[in-house]
Amino acid sequence: MYVSALDLGTTGCRTYVFDLAGTVIAWDYNEWQSFYPKPSWVEQDANSWWNSIKLTIDSALEKSGIDITEIVSVSVTNQRETIVPVDKEGNPLHNAIVWQDRRTTDQVEFVKKRVGEDKIYNTTGLTIDPYFSATKILWFKQNKPEIYRKTHKFLLVSDFIINKLTGKFITDFSNASRTMLFDINNLRYSEEIASELEIDLDKMPEPVESGVDIGEIATDETAFDKKTLVVTGAGDQQAAALGVGVIGPGDIKCTTGTGSFILAYLSEPKLDPEKRVLCSCHAIPGSWVQEASVFTTGAVLRWFRDEVGHLERQQAEKEGVDPYDLMTKLAEGSSPGANGLLLIPHLVGAGAPHWNPYGKGIVFGLSLGHQRRDIYRSILEGVAFEVKKNIEVFKRIGIEPEELKLTGGGSRSNLWNQIMADVLNVSCVRNVIEEATSLGAAILAAAGAGVFPDISEAAENLCKIDQRYIPKEKNNQIYEKIYRFSYDVYNALNEKNLYKKYDDLFKSLETSEL
Repeated sequence: MYVSALDLGTTGCRTYVFDLAGTVIAWDYNEWQSFYPKPSWVEQDANSWWNSIKLTIDSALEKSGIDITEIVSVSVTNQRETIVPVDKEGNPLHNAIVWQDRRTTDQVEFVKKRVGEDKIYNTTGLTIDPYFSATKILWFKQNKPEIYRKTHKFLLVSDFIINKLTGKFITDFSNASRTMLFDINNLRYSEEIASELEIDLDKMPEPVESGVDIGEIATDETAFDKKTLVVTGAGDQQAAALGVGVIGPGDIKCTTGTGSFILAYLSEPKLDPEKRVLCSCHAIPGSWVQEASVFTTGAVLRWFRDEVGHLERQQAEKEGVDPYDLMTKLAEGSSPGANGLLLIPHLVGAGAPHWNPYGKGIVFGLSLGHQRRDIYRSILEGVAFEVKKNIEVFKRIGIEPEELKLTGGGSRSNLWNQIMADVLNVSCVRNVIEEATSLGAAILAAAGAGVFPDISEAAENLCKIDQRYIPKEKNNQIYEKIYRFSYDVYNALNEKNLYKKYDDLFKSLETSEL
């Protein structure tokens, strides 16, 4: 007996086949393209999600060598907040607006004036930011009214795939709680917020708990047997939390992929009086997560790989290795503090705890003596400083991490994991299965099919530690000073409103060119 997990991330998708001990039997990966119509705009073709996931399904099932009738269930996990308008048949009416997209700053101001930050935060657990789906829906309503009018449903990524698999328009609580339209206290869409924003809730999919059997596969387009059950999954970060064992008080994880996402378990909704960190529904019914999102972390390393790391890419191709391994190996040759180079990774605005949509990336202290190894190390350290900012907020509101569970592509790097431990001054652990997001979806698939009676117990049995990273006191003392300076740099710019002025300047230049 086996289960499958469909994991649709920001840059591509994976299909996994797991046995009931949590062992990966087979998997496959396929990338897709993002489009950037303007700076800070990010779009994707939703049809490419479906075409890509079909390829990985077919390949993974073929690689597994098992009888497809032995796969009892499948669940979907996804990049969250990304929204696509579809017609009654589930066909996209426009490119999806990706979670990274920052075009909706005007809609943010509209929501602040129309609804207010307190009501949004107290109801949805979210701050008002371009990150969240409601601002994207408003953008369609205000800028593409014909698209809004024709839209039958606004779907998140997993909703779109579930519709392709089953023909149903269904979402789950963990994903719905990232739309800025969902009441996390009462577990339903907020009619009051939707009414004030003049968003039609009939255009939203039906929300249900994670781990719920919603029926058999209804399409002939995949290699799955049509008796395979489709089970509601969870947003990628909640699934990853489940996949590393964030199942009780004190459990906390950090996933670093395109961005970094820090989640702590909550048995009831918990709000930050200063609205720096968020609260969303967990993949475990009846529980929530405290969450902080750093938008660009692994994406910064990827940008430098593509734009600066040409030598590493060429060498990697010759040697048949990952260019990231060569980049982080170079970074090991730089000292803690990156030889006096500081990087602040706000390449598409600043997420938690700043929530500054005008934030920009900064390289500070650059001199002729610096080398690529210093740049690479400054990225790893700069990301760790952003994680620390949020862990400090967690501590202030009563969440004290005993250790930090590390997941995602970033956790492959022993150096990055050690830097994280040194900066945070807390032990960090990496699990045996790196792809915790997919494992979390597999746990939900198994529970939804009745294979396991309890989601939490299943996660506890399947999550095993691979390696532990103990903080080094000397490095922590160095990093503590640099961390405080990096905060000073950000505050100096923000308090003088320079980020916003910079954004206004270039908007005015774009307008004058038209």
